[in-house]
Amino acid sequence: MDTVISNEAALRVAMASKSLPNIDIKSLLGLLIQHLGEPLSEQKLMEISPKSFRIMVASLDDSAPRKDVTQALAILTNKDLDSVDAPEVVDLLPLPDPKLRVAVTSNQGEMLNGHYGSCLRVLIYEVNANTHQLVDVRTVDSTLKGETRTDYILSLMRECHILFTLSIGGPAAAKVTRANVHPVKKRAPMPAEDVLTELSKVIASNPPPWMQKLLGNEDTVCKVAV
Repeated sequence: MDTVISNEAALRVAMASKSLPNIDIKSLLGLLIQHLGEPLSEQKLMEISPKSFRIMVASLDDSAPRKDVTQALAILTNKDLDSVDAPEVVDLLPLPDPKLRVAVTSNQGEMLNGHYGSCLRVLIYEVNANTHQLVDVRTVDSTLKGETRTDYILSLMRECHILFTLSIGGPAAAKVTRANVHPVKKRAPMPAEDVLTELSKVIASNPPPWMQKLLGNEDTVCKVAV
């Protein structure tokens, strides 16, 4: 018997629902199955027209911003999911010390909007007391699943001191901590700019002892091993 949805389509629907904050994944999935039929596959998703998708979304949330709808459609229909709205790294001079290396789990642009186990990419920043800059974008291998995937994501955080993410499970958080990366969970999606600007203020004012140690000795940069 056919499954209701393929694994690849399920990933796309889950990612697309995060671009539509007022539409939960169950509602979006039900709507897509209603219009496209079972089993829901990547091929069926890629055949959705922009007009049809806008009408579908409007039936659930007629106030959804056009840019959010466009982003969700791109995730559902783009053949190369990893390339959807990936930020561009500009070749800049390294920030002066003292500074931290920070990882941000992301699915879209320079947003902190990814969950540790399912994010599309990890954004790597340098942050000091005055500013921050994007230095690398590390794409997650979408073929990996479960613990293999989370271990791979951890391996992408080489040279990092802090991880900002929407959510992370207990066992994964323990692994991240053992790798000398400090995990910090945020309750809602936000621009990476916001959390990094706040971190700069902390560095400039009164950082906690563990952060002072990292800022005072760049030799403590983490080397991830999984």
